[in-house]
Amino acid sequence: MKKFLLLLFVLAGCTRLEPSSISVSISLIPPSGPPTRATDPDEEAITDYNLFIFNSFGILEEKVYVTRRQLEKENGVVTHQTRLLQNVPYTILAAANMGYELPCHSLAEAKAYRYYMAYPDEFTPGIPMAAVTDRVCVGADGRFSLQLKRLMARIDLRVDRTALDHDVTFTVRSAKAGGCPSSVQLFDVSKAHSREQVFSSGYVKSWQEADALNREVSVGMSDVLSLYVLENCQGDLLEHVTTEQGKVFANSRYQDVCTYIELKADYHSPQWHTRSDSFLIYRFYLGESLNNFDVQRNVCYQVTVRPEGDGLREESWRVDKSGLEPASKAFELHPAAYNECRSGEDFHLWCRVLPEGTPMSIEPLAYDSDPSVREVYDYTLDADGNGLTLHTRKGGSAVVYFKAGPPVNRDTLAMLVVDP
Repeated sequence: MKKFLLLLFVLAGCTRLEPSSISVSISLIPPSGPPTRATDPDEEAITDYNLFIFNSFGILEEKVYVTRRQLEKENGVVTHQTRLLQNVPYTILAAANMGYELPCHSLAEAKAYRYYMAYPDEFTPGIPMAAVTDRVCVGADGRFSLQLKRLMARIDLRVDRTALDHDVTFTVRSAKAGGCPSSVQLFDVSKAHSREQVFSSGYVKSWQEADALNREVSVGMSDVLSLYVLENCQGDLLEHVTTEQGKVFANSRYQDVCTYIELKADYHSPQWHTRSDSFLIYRFYLGESLNNFDVQRNVCYQVTVRPEGDGLREESWRVDKSGLEPASKAFELHPAAYNECRSGEDFHLWCRVLPEGTPMSIEPLAYDSDPSVREVYDYTLDADGNGLTLHTRKGGSAVVYFKAGPPVNRDTLAMLVVDP
């Protein structure tokens, strides 16, 4: 009997306690941040997700792709139900808003995978997000949260006009994030490696979309305009730069892959104005410092553009003044807005318009539609298109409309009374 009992004790001492499998609820938590505007993408939306679960040996135990229709939520939070071993380390990867099932079947493939966008503002499925947790253990409550990060940075732009001369106007017509990567590594730090990995056009908001930068929210300070760009961590590429003016490249391949902001503006001052088909252009690179060119995922950058004086003090790639011309503008009606003459006389009405070549339109009102007006006078347009000669016949009146196009953009009426 003693031998038998001893044998039982030996067997019991050799028994291994295996980890128990439990039901697990994995919550996908979108990143929070400053609120977005109605015209911008929903930064917290999750419309689909890919989930990868690897065991402690790096072996893929579960791989799922869940579409919008298949999403499950608890208290408004997207969740995934599965079974895992309690107190056993797992590596879990998630990617949201990809729009398709990722073709990855190993941890190495997933960490090397690049997600490509067709165009810079491809937000139809939502802003792309990803999360990585390495060697995490699920507790007894069976709940675990994955904190997603946006794979894009948001650049909140403002224009501060308080330092501009009072007689200078600076009206933004477009804002662009140039050097905008077309792809991003989902689960590792990412950057564009060549010109081929950068969108040629960049992320652009123009005309009405850019009006926030022309709308004041306080004296001289504009509203906010948001631009979005995929992560582009180029690192420290310059040395000993001490001013913003020095943060430029001279014939370097980096100028093709680093992210920069470009503003195009209509500009007017007593000395200069933009041509009708051109703009004053401001450009500057982003980064963590004057020597750095990192644009990190899931970061909101606050950028204020502050032109000073006449806004033209710098001559470089950063301030492109090639679209300007001297502001010698004029729009003068001759001889006057109200004029008189005798029937049978020729009377000359004309406008002095500068700069030369400004488009002009001249319309004798009601001349084509009212026969009685044609009985009062006939007319001949000047060769330069800036005036006309009225050949009067009998008493009456003539009203002529003059309009100058860009960059003058002025109009006026002239009246001639015959035989007053």
